[in-house]
Amino acid sequence: MKNAIFQYYLNFNGVGKQGVHYPTEGKPDWVERSVQYFREYAKKHNAEYFFFEDRYVNATSNFFEILRLYKDPIFDQFDNVLYLDVDVMPKNMDANIFDIHFGDVAGWPEWRAPEISVPINWNANHQIASRFADFGAPVVPSKSAPTNLRMINSGVMLWKKRARLKARESFDDHEKWFNHKNALLDSKWTSAGHSSHCLDQPFLNAMFNKNNFKVTELGMEWNRFPTKKESFPCNFAHYVGDYRYNIPKMFEEL
Repeated sequence: MKNAIFQYYLNFNGVGKQGVHYPTEGKPDWVERSVQYFREYAKKHNAEYFFFEDRYVNATSNFFEILRLYKDPIFDQFDNVLYLDVDVMPKNMDANIFDIHFGDVAGWPEWRAPEISVPINWNANHQIASRFADFGAPVVPSKSAPTNLRMINSGVMLWKKRARLKARESFDDHEKWFNHKNALLDSKWTSAGHSSHCLDQPFLNAMFNKNNFKVTELGMEWNRFPTKKESFPCNFAHYVGDYRYNIPKMFEEL
């Protein structure tokens, strides 16, 4: 089996709220650290590593550069591709995520677990259900988490080759999703849902549902959000929000 790991970093382009953490030039230390560690993780587990700083996906929002994992033919040579946000760190270098047997895609279904110290607000309310319906996608509940909306966090995802090829052919235009009833672009849509509903994660989840993808739900140990105790066990830790600034303090430069 040929496996690959993919990360990217783009400076803030002025669209959305990404500029809070992503400067208009230069690369933050926490990004450098994530790249260093996952490059080593790839070597350890016999995977090829890719880190991109160019714009491949034609997207208004930088968040949709994640779609490169199925749009770019460079990955067609691989059986499995692991995508990771650049605020994710491997806490357990020995745990090989490529040993997991999964369907088309695999990821952690976001939910407000008691151990997590950041708010998670995804639920199958009228706004998100209506957005999904506008694109012909049903709302699917999680099988492993106590939530009526399966919202796979896009920060750590495994994709099989067949899924990437299928997505390339069948997924909707991401720009249509981003521009549809987007309160960030036009305040008249404020009642239609939060601007985050227009980003990559809901888009991918809607497309999984619409196209009947076999989604394998991973445990939180593979995408552990900031917790009340850093010692809470995990394989990959996802330092979202301001927690990402702690990465250089917690992980020495390799």
